[in-house]
Amino acid sequence: MQLNDMKCSIDNKRPRIASHLKTQAKKNALMQERFAQIETENRLLLERMSHIMRIKGGIDCRNDSVKYSHSLSKERRKRELQRIMNENQQILRRIQNAEPAYNHIVWEEEAQKNEKILANISQFKREPSGSGRKKGSLDDDSIHGYMNYYNTIPE
Repeated sequence: MQLNDMKCSIDNKRPRIASHLKTQAKKNALMQERFAQIETENRLLLERMSHIMRIKGGIDCRNDSVKYSHSLSKERRKRELQRIMNENQQILRRIQNAEPAYNHIVWEEEAQKNEKILANISQFKREPSGSGRKKGSLDDDSIHGYMNYYNTIPE
């Protein structure tokens, strides 16, 4: 009977939670501050959007700050650009009006003459030009006649 009346000497209950830890005052204050900041940003955004709607969707990218005022050398740069464009136009006109220094017709005639000379001095004769090939085409193998020669060798 004495054993039943005895109280335990070890406390197995969980510890009591302090009241200041239950309320989480710091976390709640930070959250309220963040929500207030979000509300302020939302209000500013809404004001900007309503301003845009009032001016019928115009772009408000103007900045009247002194920092972004007109450049002092803008006119000088504009004149310089105009001068360069005029010079380029004059050069273009001179190039377009210039007579060519080379005559392409003479070049073609010389190429045909050189081809005939090459055909006369070649060890391997070329195919006749009527074989469907474009006259005056410069095929390395056909100029020297190697492919024609090797195709005729019996295997």
